[in-house]
Amino acid sequence: MPADFLAFGPHPDDAEIGAGGLLRKMKSLGHTTGIIDMTSGDMGWGSPEIRAAESERAAKFLQLDVRENLDLGDCRVEDTFENRCAAAAAIRRHRPQIVLAPYYHLPIGRGLGHNDHYKSGQIVANAYNLAHLRKAPIPGEPYQARGIFFYFLPPGTSPTFVVDVSEFFDDWMAALDCHESQFAHPDRPRPQELPPVREVFETFARYWGWQIGVRYAQAFLATSPLKIGDPMLLVRDVVPRP
Repeated sequence: MPADFLAFGPHPDDAEIGAGGLLRKMKSLGHTTGIIDMTSGDMGWGSPEIRAAESERAAKFLQLDVRENLDLGDCRVEDTFENRCAAAAAIRRHRPQIVLAPYYHLPIGRGLGHNDHYKSGQIVANAYNLAHLRKAPIPGEPYQARGIFFYFLPPGTSPTFVVDVSEFFDDWMAALDCHESQFAHPDRPRPQELPPVREVFETFARYWGWQIGVRYAQAFLATSPLKIGDPMLLVRDVVPRP
């Protein structure tokens, strides 16, 4: 099924964290949307079956048209030709206008720099190109999406654009709340002085919202120049601050 916006997430819940608000907003504007999970998250809290059920519930809050899992192996994702072909096949299958993926230039380690995060970004960035090559050993007709944008930006990286998702914040957070095995697991050690995970997501959304004068927002990066015919479109919704 076509998905105008197709977000790739390293694990179930990552695409929701990085692009859930955007996906819900795009659905409200009449676009089709989808998430491709790269792994089942089998190394995380909860079983693959539990995480699949959580993902299905989250998809309903975001009103996704597509959700699939490539099952490339949690903590074992590698930027191989085979994995590029798997991601490229998903692009050919759903023929998105815009592809979303985690940014690949991340500090290696826990959190944003998880192996699967930056390598998923590498795979999808390469698959974005591979999908249009007629001779590539990939099922489906060659297809070139119009753009690829990245989420999970490391500290100090300026986004190319920030999207107001204030109207859809509640649905976005409801989708995240579906992933109870990750964010509310009773056996997960978490120092009491740290805020709840949901509060962290809200803080980032408020931060990016403040940057553009709204309540909640999500940030994205383009690594190639964006073609603009009328620069006035860039400031159409800007309200001058007093």
